[in-house]
Amino acid sequence: MNLLDHIASVAALTGRLDHDPRALAADEHLRFEWYRSADPVDERAFLRLVLRDPEVEMATAAVVARIDERGRARGDFHAWAAAVEDSVEHVGFLKHRLDEWKLLRDALAGRPVPSTAVLAASDWAQRRLAAEVDGDLLALLAVHGRTRRVRALTRVPRPVRRPHDTA
Repeated sequence: MNLLDHIASVAALTGRLDHDPRALAADEHLRFEWYRSADPVDERAFLRLVLRDPEVEMATAAVVARIDERGRARGDFHAWAAAVEDSVEHVGFLKHRLDEWKLLRDALAGRPVPSTAVLAASDWAQRRLAAEVDGDLLALLAVHGRTRRVRALTRVPRPVRRPHDTA
């Protein structure tokens, strides 16, 4: 499939006719934004199709951006992640990002999370946790955080917080 055919397939899946296929084919930055702003009926099929873009790094970044947007949004991230997981599991980094967002959402909602998962989390996830959690998780990261930056974030004064409402 050539790039113009790929763009046509994405447009058909999303119902987006407000694009210039040649401009999107010529500029991966435009395509990245086009992918990010899409509202597909079938997210799973959409992510699969985006990951077939010939610009692999850009396609992966676009999917990471969509995962991050869903991770930050209210709503049931776990259900969304379960629905799209098979679309991204062949890209290890994306599967890992989904798993880390599940960990973050659980921790920020005050649900118990395994300390082994927190310690195995990436620097990105540990920084997010160190900046936002309290209690035992904060103490764990203060002593065993992967980097100096993570450990330093645990010492930043913070008000007492209630668990995030992620519903």
